[in-house]
This record gives sequence, structure tokens and C-alpha cells, in this order.
Amino acid sequence: MQKRSLAPLTGALFVVLVLVAFFALGQSTPGGKDSGLKVVKFYKDNGGREMAASFVLGLSAVPLLYFSAMIRDRGRAAIQGRSALPGFAFGGGVMSAAGFATAATLHLALADFGDNIRPVAAQALNAIDNDFFLPFAVGLVTLVLASSLMAIRAGLLPKWLGWVGILIFVISFTPAGFIGFGLSGIWVIVVSILFYVRGEDTGAAAAPPAQPAVGSPT
Repeated sequence: MQKRSLAPLTGALFVVLVLVAFFALGQSTPGGKDSGLKVVKFYKDNGGREMAASFVLGLSAVPLLYFSAMIRDRGRAAIQGRSALPGFAFGGGVMSAAGFATAATLHLALADFGDNIRPVAAQALNAIDNDFFLPFAVGLVTLVLASSLMAIRAGLLPKWLGWVGILIFVISFTPAGFIGFGLSGIWVIVVSILFYVRGEDTGAAAAPPAQPAVGSPT
């Protein structure tokens, strides 16, 4: 029996790491309108745990990048022609990974130096930290959208999952956008498990057979 590759589960691993960073390690941090003194006190009391959350969040970018590259390669194989969709999906994944890494860096700065800088500076950094979500959220739902279009157009995924992904993308740009972002994480887990169950090759496409040299015997 052929051993099934665990590579497709990088999508699920990415989501798990984000959940650990936000909910298992991260505390209820000060709001964007809270005073600088409150921000300084919070990070003085919880700096170690928040630093750990930052590192885990930054680490989540690694499996996300691999998963995005896998979507790109499988999309190219499914479409079998010229299309911007595989690159579009990969670009969304790269944008999201960069967004998560940057968000982790901002939070790490607060956790590491929040009690060493002036309260007004900590307040300003905390306000940015609170609202820094667009890059990773927009990038992730773009990955979902591009993959969903490839599902509908070329059968990369079941068509129903493609239509669900498009719906998630639309929801993400409404007042219920936070729900859409959460659903995109569930969508990634489903796709990750589906690819794992299929057990398809995640490597490069097989090279075409070599052609005999001109004049050589056949």
C-alpha cells in the first residue's frame, strides 16, 4: 500500500496554529481605545505569554505558504492550460502569510517592549495591533476565491465546495466579515483533509517521456 503524504494537511496545521495563537495563548488584549497606562500594565503582566502567541502566529505562515504553493500546482494540473487562477491563489496565500507574519511582529513588539516605552507610544502601537487584520484576512479569502473558481471551472475541488468558497468571499466584505474570515479557516481545513484523503501527488508533474534522438534506431 502506498504511503499517503501528510503534505496536504499543512492547510489544517496553519489553521490550528492560528487558533492556538489567538485563543490558547493570547489573552483578551487591551482595546484600541484603552489608555496607554492600561496597555503598559497588561503587557508587563502578560508579556511572556503574548510573546509566545506572537511566535506561534508567525510560525503559521510557513504551512500556509506550502499549502498555497500546493493549491497553485494542483490548479495548474487541473486546468491544463493558460490561466491566471493558480498564480492568483498563490498570491493570495503569500499576502495572507505576510499579513500574519507582520501582525505577529507588531504584537511581539508590544509584548517585548510594552512596559519599556512611553504609555502614549504603547497606546498607538496597541491601536495599530488591534486593527491590523486586513492583509491576512483579504489574502486568505482571496486564496479561497481563486481556489473556488478553479473548483467550478476545472474540477480542482467538488463544485459545491467552490460555490461555498465564493459565498465565504462575499460574506467577508459585509458587516459580518469576521464570520466570513472564520468560515474561510473551516474551508481550508476541509480542502486540506480532502486533498489528504485523495492522496494525490503534490510534487511537480511527471516529465514527458524522452524523445529518441534524431537518426537513432527505434
